[in-house]
Order: sequence, then structure tokens, then C-alpha cells
Amino acid sequence: MYLVVEALIPTFFLVGLGLYIRRSGFVPQDQWEGLESLSYWLFFPALIFNVLINANLKNVPLGGMTATLALTVIAAAVLLLALAPVFKNTLRIDGSSYTSIYQGVLRWNGFIALSVVQKLYGADAMALVAIAMAAMIPLINVIVVGILAIFASSSKPSLGSVLINIFKNPLIWASILGLLVNMAEISLWDPLKTTIEVTARAGLATGLLIVGAGLRLRDTFPPNKDIWIGTSLRLLGMPMIAIGFGLFFGLSGEVLEVAVICTAVPTAMSGYVLAKKMGGNAPLLAAIVTMQTFLSAATIPLLLAFVK
Repeated sequence: MYLVVEALIPTFFLVGLGLYIRRSGFVPQDQWEGLESLSYWLFFPALIFNVLINANLKNVPLGGMTATLALTVIAAAVLLLALAPVFKNTLRIDGSSYTSIYQGVLRWNGFIALSVVQKLYGADAMALVAIAMAAMIPLINVIVVGILAIFASSSKPSLGSVLINIFKNPLIWASILGLLVNMAEISLWDPLKTTIEVTARAGLATGLLIVGAGLRLRDTFPPNKDIWIGTSLRLLGMPMIAIGFGLFFGLSGEVLEVAVICTAVPTAMSGYVLAKKMGGNAPLLAAIVTMQTFLSAATIPLLLAFVK
């Protein structure tokens, strides 16, 4: 338990540093947006690709890991959809807020997952997080865009536009290409490999600073029922579903623990922009992400202790 907490400290220290830098005004807001774009299109894809091409995947249960995480997303999506009448009629949550809770439960932050897994298990285990991205990101994006279109948006995007956005996602391409290079045992030209490695080093630290800069304390405290619902279902509900599917598919040890981490980390702030564009409650989503980020420092160690 102590080792898990110790491994989390650098991750959340960098998140806190990002929050401090943004609130201090040392880095202007428009520069944060530029850094987000640079990380999304360059640093983070380089990190994922670099992790995968150097990982030892011979003993990794790719099928079981992929099935566990994909089915966890589907099960949670169906459960949230089934609860929609309860949210509306009993809890008085409108469609806009419902979509933000939905995103807050389904989305996950790969920056934090990679950082935690690296500290706990090393570079090879980081490849499992990259595989999780390939399995979950396309599925989550299709589902949440559909939910926003049904419950919040006045204009419904076409299936073609959704698929094009997924096709352009650099994280998915980095995962696919990294797996292909690894499995085909392709040896990259040394100068190219070194360039990728150097670029990748900027990925984690930059990503965690961006996570912190995106936190919104003013919208979070005091937390209302909507924030608590989105937080509890994400930090506890999703990991418990993953544990169930993981055991069903025979996952154990480090692989099962990484699957739990991928479903127990906070939501990604990337859903904030989507909520603004499609009529979701963007401030609520930012508040859910903020609350999840603070509480996950406690829930992730507890869940890993439970799995062990």
C-alpha cells in the first residue's frame, strides 16, 4: 500500500504544479492551449509509440486485456443509459448535465495511467496502457458523441464525421503503428529512434502539467450531487466492472492491476471541449474531473490493495 502511494506522489505533484502555474498566471491561457495541441499531436503519440516498440509483448494476454476493457466500457455505457430515466425523473438532472456525467464516467486520462503504471511496474507494463488506449478510445468517442447528440445537442453530427474524427486521432495511430513495428520486429534507423525517444520524454511531464492546468476549483467546491454521482461511478463503479470482466477472462497479477488503473484514473479534460461544442454542461464536467483527480489519489491505492 505504501509503495502505491509513494508511486502516486510524483504524478499528483506534477498535476498540482500545473494547477499552481495556471492559477499564478505565469503561463498565459492561450499558451496552455498551444501546449495542449503540441502534446496531443506530437509528445503523447511519440510516448505511446516509443513505449510499444520497446515493450516485451510476448507474454502479454492482448486478447483478454482488450476484451476486458472494451466490455467494461460497453457495460458502463449501457448501465448509464438504463439509469437515464432515474437521473431525469428522480434526481432532476437535465439532459445537458446527464451527458457530462456520462462523459465523466466513461472517459479516462491516459497521462495519469501511464505515469502511475510506469512508477509501479516499469516500461513494459506501460505498453498495456497503450493497448488499452487502442481498445477504448475509439469506442468511447463513438458512444459519447452519440449520447451528446441524443440528449444535449441541437445539431446531430453524422456518423461519417464521428468516424473521421476517430480516424484522425493520433493516439490510436501511435498505438496501432507501435504494435505493428513491435510484432513485425522492425528495427528503426537509429537517428529516427533517438528522435522519437527524446520527443517521448516530454510527453508524461507535459501531459500531467496540462491535467493540473485544466482543473477548476471554483466550479467544484462545494460539490453537488451531480459531481458526486460522476465521481463515484468513475472511481469505484468502472474499476469494479473491470475486475469482474478481468477475472472472467483470466487476467491476474500485474495485468489485472493495470486494467484496474486504466478504469480508476480520473476522466480526461478533453471531453470539456466536446461538451461546449455539443451542448453539454461543460462547467459540470470540469468540476467532475477536478473532484475525481483529488479523490483518485486515495481510491487507486485502495483498489489496488483490494485486487492484490
